[in-house]
Amino acid sequence: MIKQTILLLALAIFLTGTASASDVGTVPPTDNEITEIFIAAASSESTVDNGDGTYTYTQIVDEDSTPPHYVQPSAGGFEIYSWWNEDYGWNHTFDMCNDPNISINSVQLEIRAWDVDSEPSHGWEGEYDHITADGVDLNPVYLQGHNDEWSVTTFDVDPALLTDDCTLNVFMDIDIHTEDDWATELDKSKLIVNYTLDGTSSNNAPHEPTLEITPNECVNINDDLVASVTGPNPADPDGDSVTYQYRWFVDIGTGGFLDDEFALGIDHTGNTVPAADTSINETWMVRVIPIDEHGVRGPFTEVTFSQIVEECPTGGNNGEENGTEIPEFPTVVLPVAAVIGLAMIFQNRKKE
Repeated sequence: MIKQTILLLALAIFLTGTASASDVGTVPPTDNEITEIFIAAASSESTVDNGDGTYTYTQIVDEDSTPPHYVQPSAGGFEIYSWWNEDYGWNHTFDMCNDPNISINSVQLEIRAWDVDSEPSHGWEGEYDHITADGVDLNPVYLQGHNDEWSVTTFDVDPALLTDDCTLNVFMDIDIHTEDDWATELDKSKLIVNYTLDGTSSNNAPHEPTLEITPNECVNINDDLVASVTGPNPADPDGDSVTYQYRWFVDIGTGGFLDDEFALGIDHTGNTVPAADTSINETWMVRVIPIDEHGVRGPFTEVTFSQIVEECPTGGNNGEENGTEIPEFPTVVLPVAAVIGLAMIFQNRKKE
């Protein structure tokens, strides 16, 4: 009886007091939140009928998840402030991926983390927590966030990484500097799959956009970066109107792209980055995602600009190469000198 009483008391405390680190001191969780807590003992999963022939599947992996989704490492892990030598990984699954009637429109990964100092500040380079899926770099390559704050980084994932075996193997290399300067704590990782069941909808995802960038070669510090959608035409197989979402990323010398909002504090959402917002030696990339009038996303396109330089070489014809004019005089003198030299040689031979 005593054991049963203790067990019931512990359960009551769990139901009324469970909260994430960011919820401490706030109101208790609602009934829906309590339900999700219990489901999360393995991994929280749900499917929503969007009412337009598309469905959204979500799966949450966190500290309460069990194999094959998560195995608590010997050091570090979810809900643990983890350092550079406490890297770990987890798995997301989508068991319906092999269903021949499914068409996947988009795959996203959202990771909620605490104290991700991804922006360089106070003379520091910044914290770079490297995220991969099936060994492939995602964009942004690193977690994004600010000091002593909760943040959510959204990654657009190539559906092929999930559909090859219905599993997405995610790994986090914490603070790639391999120094005891930075640490972070993950709250949860959420997989979001938007899909269509053949025969349930006449709507198809929009086509992958084709882009034309300006400048398309050398980028001068005074150049605006412009990405123009040039096709295809039509943009959608159903003739739906299509809008385009622009995400801009910048490599500020880290060797990987950061979301511009976190790297520079400016979130560019249009097709242009003004020259005033760029600096020498930066490399920029734009991702363009097509979305039809029903909210269905199509495959995205990414294009990377050349590294920004102070001044581009002029190039061109008329004796110019790499911005430097080649003097004409030496091109004349050398052949004449050669002719004179040969003449002297023949003359000496005649004298002999």
